[in-house]
Amino acid sequence: MSLLAPLALVGLAAIPVIVALYMLRMRRPERTVSSTWLWTELVRDVEANAPWQRLRRSLLLLLQLLCALLLVAVLVRPVLERPATLAHDLVLVVDASASMSATDVPLDRLDAARRAAIQVLDGLPAGGRVSIIEAGDTARVVANEVTDPARAARAIDSIRASTGTGDMAEALRLADALAARATGSEVIVVTDGAGIAPTDVRVRVPVRVVPVGRERHNQAIAALAVDIDPGGLRRQAFVSIANQSDVVVTRRLQLLADGVPFTARDLRLPVMSRTDVVIDEVPRGARILEARLSRADATAAGETADVPDHLALDDAAWAVVPEDRTRQILVIGPAGVFLRTALSLLPDVELYGVSAAEWTAGTARDGDWDLVVLDGVIADPLPATPILAIAPPTDSALGDVLGALTAPTIGEPATDEPLLRDVDLTRLHVARAQRIELPSWARVVLPGPTDVPLIYSGVRDGLPTTVLAFALEQSDLPLQVAWPILAANITGELLGRDPSASQPVRPGAVVQLPVPPDASGLRITLPDGTVREVEPGVAGDGLATFVETRQLGVYRVEPIPKPGVDGPDARPSDPGASSPTPASASPGPAATTPAAVDLRASGTRWFAVDLFEPTEAAITPSDGSALVALGTPAPEAPATAGVARDEWWPLLLLVLLGVLTVEWLVYERDGARRIRDRLRALVPGRATGASGPSGTAGSGGRSGTR
Repeated sequence: MSLLAPLALVGLAAIPVIVALYMLRMRRPERTVSSTWLWTELVRDVEANAPWQRLRRSLLLLLQLLCALLLVAVLVRPVLERPATLAHDLVLVVDASASMSATDVPLDRLDAARRAAIQVLDGLPAGGRVSIIEAGDTARVVANEVTDPARAARAIDSIRASTGTGDMAEALRLADALAARATGSEVIVVTDGAGIAPTDVRVRVPVRVVPVGRERHNQAIAALAVDIDPGGLRRQAFVSIANQSDVVVTRRLQLLADGVPFTARDLRLPVMSRTDVVIDEVPRGARILEARLSRADATAAGETADVPDHLALDDAAWAVVPEDRTRQILVIGPAGVFLRTALSLLPDVELYGVSAAEWTAGTARDGDWDLVVLDGVIADPLPATPILAIAPPTDSALGDVLGALTAPTIGEPATDEPLLRDVDLTRLHVARAQRIELPSWARVVLPGPTDVPLIYSGVRDGLPTTVLAFALEQSDLPLQVAWPILAANITGELLGRDPSASQPVRPGAVVQLPVPPDASGLRITLPDGTVREVEPGVAGDGLATFVETRQLGVYRVEPIPKPGVDGPDARPSDPGASSPTPASASPGPAATTPAAVDLRASGTRWFAVDLFEPTEAAITPSDGSALVALGTPAPEAPATAGVARDEWWPLLLLVLLGVLTVEWLVYERDGARRIRDRLRALVPGRATGASGPSGTAGSGGRSGTR
């Protein structure tokens, strides 16, 4: 044992001072009296207060001496030294993914991980440094090269579980960078080991794993979607439930439309499998569909055991119901047969056509159009609606025309381009196309030669816009199976009916939200009722970026009108929308990178954030051997890292507080008795004692010196 503050031993000088106070007594003046027979008590008191008298036995004195000794022991900070089990420089990674919310250990896995991480720090050598990383949906350093164990413990306690997949790969890359600052470092990961370990990461120091978690029982809603048939007559909900337990379980699935239950089923879920359910007749007019998973009556289901569900995050899911109202599309220009046929095949569409001259004269401007198609013309002025432009002949806000291309080669499009979903353009041939400079607001959908776009799309001044640089008659696209699918994808995005727009957003994903031209920003209501306001970015693309998507549930998006602008009535209005905008100013779907959002004809929009992560639903814990393999093997004979110190002063401080309490009770016996009697009087049916709550009258009360 050693002392960290031996200078505090000078406090032992207080012990003789306390003893002297008990030996010294007040000197009294001598007086001559006729008799001392009646002064017996006085003489006894005089003898008792004689200076430097023999020390008598006193409980109060012993308690005060013990307090002084304990106080000195606390100040000198005694420590017990032992060999350290950790490197001098440690990087501690704490898994904070959704699976760490499982409750198979008290209180949950993350709480157990925090306690295990704090316990790990006991092996840190004296003067050792620790950096702490939270591996949530993003990797975050919560403490950097901390030497104070108390500060490190506070940083660990600040870690909170994510609602999405933990980015363990990025956390290990960050840990590798932090560990590279000093030689002899090591990385310790506290995790349940659920999910798939990263394979593209290498850590240049040894990696150790502290596992948490015990069981694997979990049932999850793995998918939820709503489909409307082309006729708009039937709405179906598709729900997939995954059973990650190794036993058959029965669960109750309940579906709600706008918060009102409309159906429920008891499902028997096989071992380690998914069960798909189709629910017909989703109520008409419903905006939000919610699915809930709960326990069913195990006895009624014939089960012998009530299997728990240890992860509650994935027991609920939400989906935005696609809007199925009739859309009005206006075609300006010749409207060839291929274009008219493709547009007429779209569900719930009314098709109209005018010439460019009629539009310029104002004949069709009063129409409430959901989409305007410019077929080989440029409308003057451009409609304030979503636009599909085909082979624009001249410069405009849609793009600058720099010339013409003859038989342009087709480039390789992006594999994740939403407009080319289920579309194969590898056999496309174009005879002639416009050479158009890509605008700043657009992304390339189909590249041509030397980065010249043949198809591009984006959000222009808050309005979705797609441009085809070639006329349909100048290509063989209308003769291919891909044409009606491409037309449906393009118009679906422009009309806000893109299937990806109603797809759920991953927790923590970045969402791009189009801002209507007559709005200064967007007001977003989170699932917990918190309201956030966002403004469009400085890029001039009419998009606002929203990043606070860590809560599971439905987010409501409303435009904030510009000062002095009164939004006209929406068509058709949403009963629950508080800030409607006209259909003519309704923004189209957001760019699907990085996330898409469901858009309505009115000003109110919704998007859902769901935990559809198979790796998080599979909460089976592992020993973390896959993570250990990512690090450098530890040396067989590691160098001695030093000694770890266990300080005793917290325990001594608790003992000191206890002794002080006893000393006070001895010194204030009457006061303690009165407090006790008053507390008894507050308890119904308890007698306060013969002496009453005020104590014994005339009692001296104090029996020593403080």
